[in-house]
Amino acid sequence: MTDTVKFDPGMGDLVIDINEYINDIYSDLLNLHSPNQKRIKFKLYADKIYMYMKNNIAFYLGCLLWAYYLYNANIKEPKTIEGNYFVNLTKEQLAQYDYTMQVNFLDNYFDSYERDTAYYIGRKTQIPDSWKNILSAYTAFLRLNTGFTKMKTTADIVLPDKIKNLKLNLSDVKSLIDNAIENQDLNVLLDLENIDI
Repeated sequence: MTDTVKFDPGMGDLVIDINEYINDIYSDLLNLHSPNQKRIKFKLYADKIYMYMKNNIAFYLGCLLWAYYLYNANIKEPKTIEGNYFVNLTKEQLAQYDYTMQVNFLDNYFDSYERDTAYYIGRKTQIPDSWKNILSAYTAFLRLNTGFTKMKTTADIVLPDKIKNLKLNLSDVKSLIDNAIENQDLNVLLDLENIDI
């Protein structure tokens, strides 16, 4: 039995930089002068934006589930977390580190997306409440763990109440995460039953 566990079992390779992607799209839209051209262009992007947002929400859920698993599977004998580069940030890097930037961007963009789909496409695409709940839980998780900067062992993991109080079978959680990584599809995590965040 190993005394270490991975900070990231492989989910990080499957996430998309949603911030950069959306900024590129809106930069492209701003360069168009005709409202009709903007509508056509946004229609081309809308489904992909939605898909990328879903991917990021699935990633955040995966992080929460992985933390839940690591903490509970090692509660009696905590293990060292390997691969957490946030614990090695210098004072200068810590001063620059805004660990809620990505989640805040996505949280703020939800309203814009709903408004823009109504304006450009003529039908409002509603962001699922479950996505908002996952994002809220992940934001709380980031704050409780100071952006992972002090997370050296599984005993250092602090779970938000909504995650801490889940009654999930640990082997099912591990199997689901392994399946998502193996199939390179984080969205399967959103199919988890009996989860109320």
